[in-house]
Amino acid sequence: MKLKKRYSIIPLLIILIILLGIGVCIKLDREYQRKIIEQDELDYGNEYLKLEERLSYYNQQPDRIIYKPKMKDYFYVIDKNDEDYTHMLEVTEDRMSHSLIDPGDAFNIDSMDRIMSSGKNYIILDYDKEKYMNITEDNGTTPKPVVYKLLDNNRCARLVKYVTQFRKRYSLEELEKILGKTGFSRDDVNLGTENDGYTMIYTIDDFRRIANNPTGKYRLANDLNFNGESMLLNSGTFSGELDGNGHSIKNVGGNSLEKTTRIAMFDANEGTIKNLNIENIHVNVITGKETAIQDGIFAKINLGTIENCTTSGNIYIQSEETTNYIGYIGGIVGNLYGGKIFNCINKVNITCTYGAVGGITAYRAGGTIENCINEGNLTGSNVNGICMEYAGALSNCINKGKIVAENFASGLVTYNLSNMINCKNYGDVTSERGRVAGIAIYNYATIENCTNEGNLTGSNVVAGIAGTNGDPNGAEGIIRNSTSTGKIIINTAKQFEEEILYIGGIAGNHILGTIESCTFEGEMIVNTNKTTYKGILAGAKSTKATIDTNRGYGYNYGFETYYNEHAMETLRD
Repeated sequence: MKLKKRYSIIPLLIILIILLGIGVCIKLDREYQRKIIEQDELDYGNEYLKLEERLSYYNQQPDRIIYKPKMKDYFYVIDKNDEDYTHMLEVTEDRMSHSLIDPGDAFNIDSMDRIMSSGKNYIILDYDKEKYMNITEDNGTTPKPVVYKLLDNNRCARLVKYVTQFRKRYSLEELEKILGKTGFSRDDVNLGTENDGYTMIYTIDDFRRIANNPTGKYRLANDLNFNGESMLLNSGTFSGELDGNGHSIKNVGGNSLEKTTRIAMFDANEGTIKNLNIENIHVNVITGKETAIQDGIFAKINLGTIENCTTSGNIYIQSEETTNYIGYIGGIVGNLYGGKIFNCINKVNITCTYGAVGGITAYRAGGTIENCINEGNLTGSNVNGICMEYAGALSNCINKGKIVAENFASGLVTYNLSNMINCKNYGDVTSERGRVAGIAIYNYATIENCTNEGNLTGSNVVAGIAGTNGDPNGAEGIIRNSTSTGKIIINTAKQFEEEILYIGGIAGNHILGTIESCTFEGEMIVNTNKTTYKGILAGAKSTKATIDTNRGYGYNYGFETYYNEHAMETLRD
């Protein structure tokens, strides 16, 4: 009997030792976390913003603090009588990274809905809802919920983990029972996949599922890292709405892509894409002998709306055959057949050998482009800071990137068939053997209030604003209230066969139309022995073209003679 009793005690002792070991490990881990937190406070404590300095309506302690971990369906609740309440409140006041609610905006239930379904780590300082829901006037002292987002891997997230490590997890139903009428109801705490009619996107798999319903409404809840994968969704048309919500799609593409790889997110866009950043796209493609790239970053073809979007990274496309034309690539879209692109910025450096490159859209633009900026360095055969052929409405657009082309190179467009207003070029523009202009190489419509400050270098026609202004077939070019201050250089290219070159501070060859209220304040340099027409406002003008001053052009020629030689050749279909 004694032997049996002795053996029955041994398992109990082993279990007790294990439990004591676990307890010691937990205590050591807690102590280790506490030391890290204390060091965080020593290192960064003085750099945090105090809550009361930013939010005037924060004037009393909340009844409870609610913490929701990222993409989890449970909550932690810390009440006033909780032993960790003071510590958590102190953290929230002094050490949070930043607020999800703009202190200048009035809090409303809809904004809480969006926050609760955002997928982020966040803390809510909870107040009695009935005290603020129906107020008609807020003097800055009315208690309101304050919501803070925790950034990943930061010191505050460590402290919250420390506080909540052994705390009970509450489901949504349990949270509703605790809060009752004074807390957030199920309508306020939206844990479903949709928010205000939007399907929330948390992962790359969620993003891929857009292809299953291209007419839906989608909103990014966080950044997405593609780790070198393509983001092409489908070969059809997107006609829904994609709201990036200020988030980024990162690290798209890669060096090991196949020759048939598509770059764009959508084959065609007829919907709305907004508030989305494509960050650090990296594509290196060698096209096949019979392959032509016709692509953009958001869409190959756009008929919808793209707004408040940015792109950054590098795209390099070359052909297996040096004589093979390999298409076109745009920093936002490939072709803008209609629709609108506004408030967009391209920072992608694009090289497309023997192809057309545009900072916003590469080829045809028939819709509206407004308030767009190209900051990427662009290289190709025909290269433009904004687009190649423009027939819509273009205004308030800027090029800051360096433009390098084998043939045509412009700060904004090659062909202007509509109105360009308040546009600027700051980048240097260079063509090895072709035409160069600060704003448009061919102007068949109106350029108004435009400025060039970049240095321009070409070997055929070089001009501060428009290379060729007007067309002998009847299209009048109007350049009004525009200025060029950059250096203009014309060189002789070995491949260039014509004997007459044009260089002008505003226009190179002023064929038909008007130049008025324009100035050139830069320097002209002619490095060629060929006949060169040079003028402050126009290198040469026809007898039917007008300038609002009797001076400023280098050569005056007969319009009829020019028409007989060049009609039906210069105006693009």
